[in-house]
Amino acid sequence: MNKDTPHSSDQPATAAQADFGERAEAALKEIEDSYRTMIEWLPEAINVHRDGHLIYVNPAAVRMFGATSAQELIGKPILALVHPDYHEATLARARNIIEKGLGSPRAELKYLKLDGTVIDVEVQGIQIVFDGKPSALVAMHDISVRKQADTALRELNLQLGEKSSILETTLDSISQGICMFDADGRLSTFNPRVRDLLALPESLLKGRPTLQEITLFQAQRGDFGSDKNLLDEPTRRYIATVTAGHQGDVPTRYLRTTAQGLILEVNTQKLPDGGMVRTFTDVTSYIQAEAARERSDALLQATQAIARVGCAESDFVTGTVFWTEGVYRIFDTSPEEFTPTTRNIGRFLPPQSKDELKAFFAEASDEPRTHSQEQEMLTFKGQRIWVFTSGTTIWENGRVVKRVSVMQDITERIQAQAALRESEDRYRTIIEWSPEPITVHRNGLIIFANNASARVFGAKSAQDMIGIVIRDRLHPDYHAFVAARLKDVAELGTTAPLVEEKYFKLDGTPIDLEVQTTRIVYNGVPANLSVMRDITDRKKSEALIRQQAFFDALTGLPNRRMLRDRLEQEIKKSRRDEQQLGILFIDLDHFKEVNDTLGHDSGDLLLIEAARRIQSCVRESDTVARMGGDEFTVVLTDLSEPNCMERILQEILFSLASVFQLGNEQVFVSASIGITVYPTDAQEVEDLFKNADQALYVAKGAGRNRFSFFTPALQEAAQTRLRLANDLRTGLADQQFRVVYQPIVELASGRIHKAEALIRWQHPTRGLVSPASFIPIAETSGLIVDIGEWVFQQATRQVREWRTSLDPKFQISINKSPVQFHHEGREKQSWIRQLETMGLPGEAIVVEITEGLLLNTSSSVTEQLLELSDAGIQVSLDDFGTGYSSLSYLQKFDIDFIKIDQSFVRHLIPASTDLALCKAIIVMAHELGMKVIAEGVETAEQRALLTAAGCDYGQGYLFARPMPAQDFEAFVKKIF
Repeated sequence: MNKDTPHSSDQPATAAQADFGERAEAALKEIEDSYRTMIEWLPEAINVHRDGHLIYVNPAAVRMFGATSAQELIGKPILALVHPDYHEATLARARNIIEKGLGSPRAELKYLKLDGTVIDVEVQGIQIVFDGKPSALVAMHDISVRKQADTALRELNLQLGEKSSILETTLDSISQGICMFDADGRLSTFNPRVRDLLALPESLLKGRPTLQEITLFQAQRGDFGSDKNLLDEPTRRYIATVTAGHQGDVPTRYLRTTAQGLILEVNTQKLPDGGMVRTFTDVTSYIQAEAARERSDALLQATQAIARVGCAESDFVTGTVFWTEGVYRIFDTSPEEFTPTTRNIGRFLPPQSKDELKAFFAEASDEPRTHSQEQEMLTFKGQRIWVFTSGTTIWENGRVVKRVSVMQDITERIQAQAALRESEDRYRTIIEWSPEPITVHRNGLIIFANNASARVFGAKSAQDMIGIVIRDRLHPDYHAFVAARLKDVAELGTTAPLVEEKYFKLDGTPIDLEVQTTRIVYNGVPANLSVMRDITDRKKSEALIRQQAFFDALTGLPNRRMLRDRLEQEIKKSRRDEQQLGILFIDLDHFKEVNDTLGHDSGDLLLIEAARRIQSCVRESDTVARMGGDEFTVVLTDLSEPNCMERILQEILFSLASVFQLGNEQVFVSASIGITVYPTDAQEVEDLFKNADQALYVAKGAGRNRFSFFTPALQEAAQTRLRLANDLRTGLADQQFRVVYQPIVELASGRIHKAEALIRWQHPTRGLVSPASFIPIAETSGLIVDIGEWVFQQATRQVREWRTSLDPKFQISINKSPVQFHHEGREKQSWIRQLETMGLPGEAIVVEITEGLLLNTSSSVTEQLLELSDAGIQVSLDDFGTGYSSLSYLQKFDIDFIKIDQSFVRHLIPASTDLALCKAIIVMAHELGMKVIAEGVETAEQRALLTAAGCDYGQGYLFARPMPAQDFEAFVKKIF
C-alpha cells in the first residue's frame, strides 16, 4: 500500500481533529480578543520593541507620545523616544531583557514625545515571544504630573503580549490593581495587585463573586470605616444601597481610603459586551504631594504677606495689568476698590519717579533689560512709601510692550536706615566722649580711638592714637594670646569674652586693661571694636588682697589656705601621673622659750630665717608653707619612693639645728618633723594632715630634733588618745580616779614626813591607765584643771589627817601643770584660800612644777609663784636637769626643792659621770639655799652614794611604791 495515500479509516479522525482545532483556535482567539480588549482599555502605555525598533504600541502609548495613531510609532527607533541622558540605560535594559531573558526592575526614565516634549516615565520590562522572536515588552506610566508636583509616585506600565500568557504576565507586573467582570456581573479576571491593595482573600476572588458580594464583604469587615467615613459622599450612598440589598449605579471614579491608610483611585469602565473593567491605583503619594503643595502655596502666600512682597505684570499692548495679592497689600487697596491698567497705575508714582520711569522706557533696547531700584511711591490713599522693584522690561520696535516686576515694601527698612544714621551720629558723639577707652582696629592698626583711650595710653589726643600698631603696645607675654583671640573674632564674627591683658603706655609704663572685642563693619569694611577699662589700680589691690589672703605676712610663704589649694592640685597631678607626695609637718623645738626670753621681734626674725632655710633644702617645684606660730608644712612632689625623702629631711634638721644669729644674740633651736605619704597613707587632704600631725607628735615625744614617718600604729595611738580624751570627761564624774602616795625619805635619818600625791585612773574597761598616757591628753584638752583641783582637795584632806596621826609637820607634794597656771579662771577658789578654810598652814603642801614653767615670762605666772611663797607654800622643781632652763631662773624665783630626775639616778655608780652631775647639782642647790630630792632610787648603792654626796631626800622603789592612803599610813607606822 502506498504510504502517502491516507487510509480510508483515518478520514473520520482527521475531520474530528480539524473540527477540534478550529474550536480550540476559536476559543483561544476569543480569550485573546478578551485580553486584547482589556489591554486596549488599560491606562498603562505598552510598547514592544525588538532590534531597537517599536513593533507594537497600545492606544495609551499612542496618547502618551502625542501620536495620532499606532502606525505613527511602529517602526520608530526606541532611542528616538528616549531622552539622550537615558540612551545608555535604555540599551542596557533592552539587552538584559532580550539577550539574557532578564526582567528589568521598575525605573524612572525621561522620554520624548513626538513634539520633543520631555516626559517622566516609570517603566518595567520583560521578555516575550512576539511573532516567534524574543522581544522586549515595556510597560510605561507617565508620571510627569507627579514629578512636577514633587512626588515620587510610581506607576509601572503593564506588559502585554499577543497571547494569554503574555497578558497574564503583564497584569501581574503592573502597579495597578485590575479586575474584570463579565456580562453576568461576576469576577472573571484579576491580578495579584487587586488582592494586595484591597487585602481580599484569594479564596473569595477565585470564587468569582459579583461586585455587590465583594462590596458586602468589605462593608462587613469594616473596610469603609465604622460609619463609612473612609469614602466620599456619592460612594457612601452607593455602598449604603448595596449593603441594604439593592442594586445601585456603580460610580465611574472615586477615591477611598483603606483600613491600612492607603488612598486608592478607583476607576470603572463598562465594556461593549456588558462586562466591566475596574482599576485600583495607589495615589497615596500623589494625594500627599498635592496636600504638601497646597500647604506650600499657603505658606508662600503667608511668607509674601509677612515679607510684603508681590508681583506685577503690565502688558502695554493690551493695557492690562495683573497684580498679585501682595501688590494690592503694598498699595493699601483691593481688587474690588481698584482695577489696575497701564493708564491708571501712574497715580502711584510721585513726579520724580514718573520722570525716572519715562527716561528708562525711552532707552529702547533690542534685548530684554532687567531693572532693580528703590523708589518712593504712593499708596492708593496717598501715603508715601518706599518700594524695591526688580524685574524685566521688553521692547519691540522701540516701544515698551511688557514689564514684569517683583515688588517689596521697604518703607520700614528705609525708615530704620534713616533712624540708624541719626543713631550713628548720636552714638558717635557718645563713643567719642565715653569714659571707657574704645578703639577700632584693622590688620593690627588702630583706625579709630576715642578721647578716653588717648588718656589711658598717655597720648595727647585721640588723633595721635591713629596708626599705632597694637602689637607694639602689647606686653610680649600676650602676643600669641591676643593674636589667637583676634583670629577667632575675625573668622567667627562673634564677640570675644571679656579678658584681662597687659599693655604699655606710650612712655613705656605698664598698664592692666580689661578688654572685650567684637567684629563690626567700619566704613564698609570689617574691623574689630575693642572696649577697654583701666584696671591697673584694681589689679594692684587684688594682688595685695591675694597676698594677704593666701600668703603669710611675716615669711611670705603660702598660708594654710594656699597650702590646701596647692596640695589638692598636686594630689590630682600625682593621681594622674601615678606618683607619690610627701607631706611634712615641721615644728620648731623650744621656739616659745626664744620668743619669751628675747621677745617677739627676735622670734619673728627666727621664723623668717627658718622659712628661708627650709626653702633652701627643697626644690622649686616643692611647696613650703607656714601653718601658723612655729609650724611649717612642706609638700614634696614627684616622689618615686618615700625613701628618697630622707636626704631632704636630714638637710632640714641640720639646717635648723645650726646657730641663728638674731641681732646680738645667738640662738639654738631644733626641729621635729612628722611625715606622711600620699597615696600610701591616705588620699584626702584632711587625712594627710592628721597623719602628719600624729607623726609629728611622736617625733616630739621621742626627744625632738628628729623625724618620724606616719604608720598605722600611730593612727591607732591617736585614736586611742581620742578615746581616752572622751573617757576622761566622764572619769572624774564617775569617780574612776584615785590618789596614791609615795614616801619621800630623809636620807640622813631615814625618817618619813613627806610624800608625793600621785593620781591613778582605774578605767572600767582598760583597767589601770598610766599617768604617762592620760596626763598629756588632760593637759591638751584642758581637763587637767579639774583633775588637778580634785587631786589638791584629796591631798589636803589627807595631809590634815596625817598631821594628826603621823607627824605635825607632815608635808604632801602636789604636781601642778603649767596649764593650771595659765588657766584664765584659775581655780574656783585659790589653793591658798582653801588651805586657810581647812585650817592648814601653807607649809602643809609643796607645789611641784616643771622647768618649762620658769621660762614663761608671763606676769601671771610670776605673780602666782610669789603668792605661793608669801603664803608659806614651798615650791619643788621637778625633773631638774632634763630641760633647757637657765640657772638664772633659780635665783629669780623662790625655789625650795630641786628634784634630780631619775635619768641621772638610774645608772648611778661610783666614779660615774651621773654621780659627778648629781654632786654638782647638790652642791649648787645647797649654795642657793635649796634642798635636793633624788627620784628613782632603786638600790642601796644608789642610796649610799646620794647620802654621801649630801643629798637631802630620796624617793623610789627602794623605799616603797606609791600606795593608797590607808596602806601608806600603816607603812609609816610600821617603820617607826
